[in-house]
Amino acid sequence: MSFSYLNADGVFLKIVIAAMVTFLFSEFIAVFPIFSNYEKHKTVVLKHIVPIWEITGTMIVFFVVELELIYSGLTPIASYLFIPVIGTFVALLILRNVAIIYAEFIWKKVDSRPLMMFYSGATFLMVIGFVTAVAALLVGNSVSTAIPSLPPLLHLNTVNLSKSYVDYTALLTSPVYSAVYWEFLFGTLFIAYGMSQVFYRLAKRTSWVPLLTIIFGLFLNVNAWNVVATLAGAKSIGYYMILPVIITLAVPLLYMAKSTTNLASYKPFWFVAVTISVLFLELPITRIAGNAYSINAFASPNSMQAANFWLSIIGGILFVLLMIMYAFVYNSGKISFNPEKIEKSKQEVPK
Repeated sequence: MSFSYLNADGVFLKIVIAAMVTFLFSEFIAVFPIFSNYEKHKTVVLKHIVPIWEITGTMIVFFVVELELIYSGLTPIASYLFIPVIGTFVALLILRNVAIIYAEFIWKKVDSRPLMMFYSGATFLMVIGFVTAVAALLVGNSVSTAIPSLPPLLHLNTVNLSKSYVDYTALLTSPVYSAVYWEFLFGTLFIAYGMSQVFYRLAKRTSWVPLLTIIFGLFLNVNAWNVVATLAGAKSIGYYMILPVIITLAVPLLYMAKSTTNLASYKPFWFVAVTISVLFLELPITRIAGNAYSINAFASPNSMQAANFWLSIIGGILFVLLMIMYAFVYNSGKISFNPEKIEKSKQEVPK
């Protein structure tokens, strides 16, 4: 049985990345309610974070395993290029897990606010580091067929990996790289703020703030992602952006409508919608390092692809079970596909 088709465009890995990014993003957006007014928002925030943070860690591990099985050639490259970022990411992951565990158990004996603020800040930095590393891997190489005049950002030497490195100075000072980087970062922050208002039910149902901030964030992100995707070899990124843009705008619009308010902030619905959005943004990416290398050039042998096929099936089943368990815990021991019925027993959305 041939599994050679499974490495085409790395679809398996992109699905895993999409799910991992969605979980991280749901915790990333908690930085706004936690830092703005922790005492007021802690109940609704912790109701989501406490059962989900370990699943996020599981998805990160799943991503690492998938990367090794699908693109074993990229694993040593990533190790040489991003060891400072990876080391910081792992350290923050451990420290944030420790912080939230302590915060869960101290209850009323000690103020949990400093621990939760540390947890949220660490998660924030983890996401920033991950996005920075991925962007550098996609767009910056000393050889760029898309825009040859760009200064080197990622110096990738596949013959001698010890000579490979990322020039972060170029990332922060180059007119093209820095503009795209900051545009994408601030666009993401605006989208995250709008999503946090819906996801954690902080805004009034009639408020235009979530929609307006998300529209502004999308304007910045679409332009930045178009440049990133072009440098990564995509030729028809516009078609892939349509669905993510529609879904992202639909969330605050559904929240504003009385009949669909509860659906917009219903966690299982939000997770599925955002995962689909992220996946569609990833699909057109078929090359890395400024269009210099096809990602399939780093694909693993066929035997590892076969192992990954079965691992993906098992992992997918476990993922679905984890999501069902999450929905069960979040809905206070109930399994229901009627979000409006579930929400009646919870805190009402501010009028």
